[in-house]
Amino acid sequence: MKYVVFKLRKYAGLWWKNLKKRRAREGRGTIRSWEKMKRELKRRFLPEDYKQESFLKLHNLKQREKSVEEYTMEFDYLMIKCDIVEPEEQTIARYLGGLKPEIRNVVQLQPY
Repeated sequence: MKYVVFKLRKYAGLWWKNLKKRRAREGRGTIRSWEKMKRELKRRFLPEDYKQESFLKLHNLKQREKSVEEYTMEFDYLMIKCDIVEPEEQTIARYLGGLKPEIRNVVQLQPY
């Protein structure tokens, strides 16, 4: 957490200093854990619809002109970003649903 505080620049650094002062004035404890700091950073800097937008991007993800590798990287990135926990079979079905039909048909013939 100390490293992240050290790396905050410009507005983010000013915001963090102000947050610490405000918490002290209100008699609230100092933020000492990464989880609490992360929660405050998200509350301040992420748009309210950030998570919903990420889910929509994942839901609408299609391979189109991407290579399978590029599609897979974007799929994995969005799955991590959305923090989706689901059975492996469901993830596979979600992944296959975005592949080009000619690739999906070949892949579906293979055992997982």
